[in-house]
Formats: sequence, C-alpha cells, structure tokens
Amino acid sequence: MTAWSRLHAATLELVKSAPLKQRLASAFQNHLKGLEIQDLPPELRAEFAALAADLETVLPLPGETAVQATVRKMSAEQADRCAMRIVELAHDYVHAPASVTRLPVRDRREEGNESVPRLFAAEG
Repeated sequence: MTAWSRLHAATLELVKSAPLKQRLASAFQNHLKGLEIQDLPPELRAEFAALAADLETVLPLPGETAVQATVRKMSAEQADRCAMRIVELAHDYVHAPASVTRLPVRDRREEGNESVPRLFAAEG
C-alpha cells in the first residue's frame, strides 16, 4: 500500500459517522501505523513522526493498543487537532513537490459512471 493510499484511507476513516475518538484511533491504527516514514516526502516526515509519537504515549490497558489508550485519554480538542493533522498531511502530500512519485487521479468512468447526464442541451 502506498503512502498516498494510506493517507487517503485514513481521511476516509475520519469522515465516518462513529464518534471522533473511535474514528481517530481507527484511522491511525488501521491505515497509518504501518506507514514507512521514508515513503513520505522529506518535508512531511517530521510532522508524521510527531503525530505518531503523540498517538502512542499512554501505556495501554489489557486488550487495547497504545493508540487506543492515548486517544481514550485525549480531550475532544486534542482529538480534533490530531484528526486535522492527518487531513493536513494528506493535503500536503498531494501538494508536495513534483519530484515525489504520486498515483494518478482516478478516472471516475472506470468506476462504472460511463454515462454522465447532460445538464444543459448543446447550443447550436
């Protein structure tokens, strides 16, 4: 899985309907925890490392991960800030210098939307 696909999946996790702390823990645990820092553009590595450290600071209780324990102890404002940091990392990845290899933007027609209805009649 590429760095971009992990960041993208994490942002999609953050917009689900579950409570924010649950979404935040899931986004990091399921999509970003395994991200290799060298797969990120150099200018994003320090921020990602800081985010990862911030999300694994609390000793977990039996049956939970350090991420779950840390997020459980966060205030709502701290969880908001961490979620925003993930979204900002995804944004910054997309806008990183062109030297970074990125995936092409998906063509929505490949997803079965071949027929897009016309909203206006052709002038002529």
